Amino acid sequence: MLRRQKRGHTLNMQKAVALVACLVIGYLIWSTVAALTYLGKADREATRTFADLERVSAQTLEQQKAMEYHATRSYVEKVAREDMLMSKKGDTVILFPMDHTAPEPVPAESTGLPRVLSQLITWVKGWF
Repeated sequence: MLRRQKRGHTLNMQKAVALVACLVIGYLIWSTVAALTYLGKADREATRTFADLERVSAQTLEQQKAMEYHATRSYVEKVAREDMLMSKKGDTVILFPMDHTAPEPVPAESTGLPRVLSQLITWVKGWF
């Protein structure tokens, strides 16, 4: 009789140890999967961040090159000649007459609708 009690107690202890072992192994597996998921997200975020950094670096380089060009003598001369209509000493300047009169307004087509309604239709067409 004593043997049966010991045997039953030993069996319960083995079940408890097996249950605890299963729980520990399950926790380790869950932790590993969670860590791998986190690392995957971190890798994607790092890749995205590096791509953004590369794009911004390229834009910065372009802007630096543009700023360097704007500081050159050739750019200043180009702007002075084209935008400010300046010339160098000894240049021959030819001026062409320009017509600054406004063109005649085109009369509105008569559609047979009241003026307010035609203006409303024109206003609505402007949205599309």
